[in-house]
Amino acid sequence: MSTSTFGIDFDMNPNLGYRTLGRFCRLCLGTVFVFFACARSGTCQTIDELTAQGKAVLKDLDFTPEMVSLAEDKADKGDAKSQYVLGWIYFIGQSVDRNPEKAVQWMTKAANQNFHYAQTQLGLMYLVTKEIPGNYASAREWFLKGAARNETDALNGLGVIYSQGLGVEPNGSEAIKYFRPAADAGFAVAQYNLGYQYATGTLVPKDPQEAVKWFQLAAQQDHVRATYSLGVMYRDGQGVQQDIAEAFRLFQKSAEKYRFPPAQHNLGAMYYQGKGVPKDLVLAYMWISLAADAGFEPSKKLMPAVAEKMTPEQIAEAKRRAQEWVKVHGS
Repeated sequence: MSTSTFGIDFDMNPNLGYRTLGRFCRLCLGTVFVFFACARSGTCQTIDELTAQGKAVLKDLDFTPEMVSLAEDKADKGDAKSQYVLGWIYFIGQSVDRNPEKAVQWMTKAANQNFHYAQTQLGLMYLVTKEIPGNYASAREWFLKGAARNETDALNGLGVIYSQGLGVEPNGSEAIKYFRPAADAGFAVAQYNLGYQYATGTLVPKDPQEAVKWFQLAAQQDHVRATYSLGVMYRDGQGVQQDIAEAFRLFQKSAEKYRFPPAQHNLGAMYYQGKGVPKDLVLAYMWISLAADAGFEPSKKLMPAVAEKMTPEQIAEAKRRAQEWVKVHGS
């Protein structure tokens, strides 16, 4: 009924200081590339997720069609920052029709002017734009440029390529080679990814204690999947002494603060089983239904079993609590 969910993650590291365009670039670089939760696996974040986050960034900045025209005028004259911004605009599809190919073209222009942020961003764009032939090879090429400058996001991107076998044979040694320096530099996403390698033992020897070490470091930086995965380790006693109370605390944090569906599911499962907390079918149904509404398949399968043990009044109360929770915390 509970689930152990790990998955590779990749992100970008914000570090720019221009005014209007700089703020836009900085927020874009801070846009998170996350992976969907699938039991014991990781799948690359869909373009729709990236698009939704990018649209939120542009909405906050009130980026208008007039500003797009201004950026295009500057980009046509060779301004690398404007080319970089246009790459993001067309990739996201804000104030213009979404066009990944055009996004890559503009980002490439900026990257070819040695605009470092564009180079790593271009690698990330290629990584998720499968409709472009040879996208993984191109992603690797641009990441290597950033890795040569010890950019943590580029190093992490290469780790993702080798750990997932994207355009190359899966290679645990190569993945670790790139994840580790980014993790050592304090990049939370790489710390999580390194922990994931040791937790699953798919490409490298399984080492739960090493996994816990890296999950803890990433969780201290509020990395959602690391926080959740650390809860799994405490629940199952992997790499640490089993501590159900600590597992519950970490699941609760992931469920409430981050609204992470697998954590909501596991929190509900603990209430359902009375594991670490008093058995409470109303709270069990509430949390499991929240995860199910978010599309988490294990929760969809568990809900009927929970409902069978409840009265209609209990189910109504659980649904009411779920609705109230969404009003306060969002879906």
